[in-house]
Amino acid sequence: MAAGLLSCLPIAAAELPVIPRPVAERPWAGDGVAIAPGATVFALPGVDAAEVEFYRAELGKVLDLEVGIAENAETATVRFGDAAPADDWPNVPAGDGYTMRVGDGAVTVLAKDPAGRFYALQSLLQMLEQAAPDEAGARSLAGVEIVDRPRFGYRGFMLDESRHFSGFEAVKRLLDGMARYKLNRFHWHLTDSPGWRIEIKAFPELTRIGGRGSETNRDPDQPAQFYTQDQIREIIAYAAQRHIVVIPEIDMPGHADAAVRAYPEHDGGGYQKWPNFTFNPARAETLEFLETILREVAALFPDAGIIHFGGDEVHFGWHQWPNLPEVQELKKRENLDDLQGVEAWFNRRMAAFINSLGFKTGGWDEITARDLPTDKTVIYWWRHDRRDVLNTALERGYPVVLCPRLPTYFDFVQHESHNTGRRWSGGFNPLPNVYQFPAGLELTETQESRVIGIQACLWTEAAVTRARRDFLTWPRLIALAEAAWTPEKRKDFASFEQRLRPQFAWLEARGIGYYDPFENSPEISDIGAEPEYLDMPEQ
Repeated sequence: MAAGLLSCLPIAAAELPVIPRPVAERPWAGDGVAIAPGATVFALPGVDAAEVEFYRAELGKVLDLEVGIAENAETATVRFGDAAPADDWPNVPAGDGYTMRVGDGAVTVLAKDPAGRFYALQSLLQMLEQAAPDEAGARSLAGVEIVDRPRFGYRGFMLDESRHFSGFEAVKRLLDGMARYKLNRFHWHLTDSPGWRIEIKAFPELTRIGGRGSETNRDPDQPAQFYTQDQIREIIAYAAQRHIVVIPEIDMPGHADAAVRAYPEHDGGGYQKWPNFTFNPARAETLEFLETILREVAALFPDAGIIHFGGDEVHFGWHQWPNLPEVQELKKRENLDDLQGVEAWFNRRMAAFINSLGFKTGGWDEITARDLPTDKTVIYWWRHDRRDVLNTALERGYPVVLCPRLPTYFDFVQHESHNTGRRWSGGFNPLPNVYQFPAGLELTETQESRVIGIQACLWTEAAVTRARRDFLTWPRLIALAEAAWTPEKRKDFASFEQRLRPQFAWLEARGIGYYDPFENSPEISDIGAEPEYLDMPEQ
């Protein structure tokens, strides 16, 4: 019979140059393999030929040579399958897991799902990058057997595009990096008070007016910055090819200024910094407005699984709600005692609509108190100082994504010498803290079983330029990727540092900037920087 999933595999004598660190590896008897000019790939039964064609192209890029398609398994250099070909193989993990054997002149990758084969390819590509080519261009790998699967199914990164816009090519470049390190959820924060960044056909003013301006320049004459629906479809397809699900966030009822600038009839009031911070939570026309937006969003993101509707920090801007006649009528009709009751009513109404479209409702951890259905809601726990909210969400049975300010908000500084960025009571987010997460939470086995994943978040108030955003993101996102994938007992920060250094060459080759923690490279600050503007299609 095939061996068990891990079967107590001993650790290989030499550390594999792979991030995230695999669950288990052991030396494999045999001659290893030399992947040289003329290398070929082959799809074993159960694997689509088009899938392997993508792998062939990716291998060719890394090897800088033409990789062909083999006529049969026996002549192939790299083989991709979905089931163990012989009894001496360990069990093939389900889902995102994979088994890979390097030896006897070939590499064999087995995974039950395409995502697993894709992640095996990422491991193989990293191994090949660190194998220097000989004079003939061949790269040699020692014999090894790997059994691997992720700790968490949801491994994410959130990019705030409202405060400062990144643009089409920057997002694709980000997705490339996420895919390389086996991250699989791109949480796209597309709307907030500074700007509305997603084209909605029914309401063109959302981008024509709401898409103008940023956190640092609110001049209404600035060019509108947003994604067209065609661009969004292309980015979603690009992500899907790399097994990344794109989750849209459309903030409500707070963080609404950009939308209200475009359609002021939906204003619910705000506060000094953002005077139109909320939508009117009780106006029938406003609810219809938001539902129309959500229908278009659902059509654009059919495979997202989750539509995130924010639901956070509403109390900052609800002070004018008591003066709104629609709110007064709602409170009487629904017997609501206070503004929290009004907010909860709104949350339940919009969450039910999202659910009716076939999606779960994602929201920041404030929605834990809104009595939403546990089987149709995902809680994003962000307030690191509110462990009680996390405990409540887990006790009630909500699936939870862990993304607390400390240590997963990347707008926080990452070294004590840095002056630009956030700190929390002296705390900030250096690389080791990101890597060690979520160990400090000391989750019980039952609690962790309800945690579906972890996520880093880049809020862009202090990230005006692409260079600054890169500096804040990398290499902390690589550390987050290993924290999300590798089981706690296999995590080792010294090992991670050893494997991290060679990754900088890959980032540099793709024009991705980063902070070098080994050299404490100079801080890239955006103080005084102007937002970068990209050429946009005419709307």
